[in-house]
Amino acid sequence: MNDDSPLKLQGITKNYQEFHLGPIDLEVPRGYVMGLVGANGAGKTTAIKAMLGMVGIDAGSISVLDGAPGARHGRIGVVLDRLALSRDWTAVSAARSLERFYPDWDRDLLDDLLTRLDVPARVKIKDLSRGQGVKLALALALAHSPELLILDEPTSGLDPVARLEVLDIFRDFLIAEGRTVLFSTHITSDLDRIADMVTILDAGRVIASGSREDLLETWVMVRGGVADLTDGLNSRVRGLRRHSVGWEGLLPAADLGLCGPGVVAETPSIEELLVHLAKERKDA
Repeated sequence: MNDDSPLKLQGITKNYQEFHLGPIDLEVPRGYVMGLVGANGAGKTTAIKAMLGMVGIDAGSISVLDGAPGARHGRIGVVLDRLALSRDWTAVSAARSLERFYPDWDRDLLDDLLTRLDVPARVKIKDLSRGQGVKLALALALAHSPELLILDEPTSGLDPVARLEVLDIFRDFLIAEGRTVLFSTHITSDLDRIADMVTILDAGRVIASGSREDLLETWVMVRGGVADLTDGLNSRVRGLRRHSVGWEGLLPAADLGLCGPGVVAETPSIEELLVHLAKERKDA
């Protein structure tokens, strides 16, 4: 593992009665955006809570900014899938409560973020829309200019315009050298815009991980008619899905030579990687 990586998980496991996470190895190099992708229930939130020291792990090790989980909180910004603030607070009262814990809290930066994200400063949290609540959480997480930003489904519930506004804020955050983001989501199209690396979780296990470009170059999405699925091709296609007029699946790019002229091959999306590699695991 890279000594300059602000977030490292090595062989971590967490056991619940009906769910098992791991073992998971994950490393986010400094200055990169890692997308953590998976369907609901894949283990993304459990993994993030372990990183933050909110749940204990049964095995493995976690290092966050060279410390234990939950350490150095002043250098970490966090947006969880639910807003963990009093519903009777406003953005102003939330900021007053939080700023004393962060020596680098920047009131002007927070005011600018609230304005850019169209979050009313004096409306109670319970009266904010879902989207406004998410954007408030993001503004509060960024107000102390953290080195590491950990996001759990930050764009869930946002309309397309608001999602683009939030992604623009992330881009601005990353302009400063050395800032790092872990971005958990099931909206994979967001990762096409900002992710450098992608880790795909399914049923608590990592089924693919690497740079986004490498993953998309390693696989091709192939489709064809019934007659195009030869025995040799059938044995190499991952997550094969058959339908009334043919089939589709993922094929290692190195095996493209197995395809006949009737097979259409395209660069897969991250969503297609998730869907077909998860189906392959279930079918195994």
